[in-house]
Amino acid sequence: MPRKATAAAASTRKPAAKKTPTRRPKQAELVEATWDHVATRAYYIHLEEGGDPTDNWLRAERELIAA
Repeated sequence: MPRKATAAAASTRKPAAKKTPTRRPKQAELVEATWDHVATRAYYIHLEEGGDPTDNWLRAERELIAA
């Protein structure tokens, strides 16, 4: 025969853990890659490695969007 739960046994149980909702970034936290940001990054890529300006620009855009 199963045992009945007593008040003492019920009070020793741990409370259920609360799930925290996933945090979405606020509008102010979203970063926008502006023309100036891309141009600056492309310039530094050019200084470090040289290469084609168009390739540097596209690489800078990819890096800034991924960041």
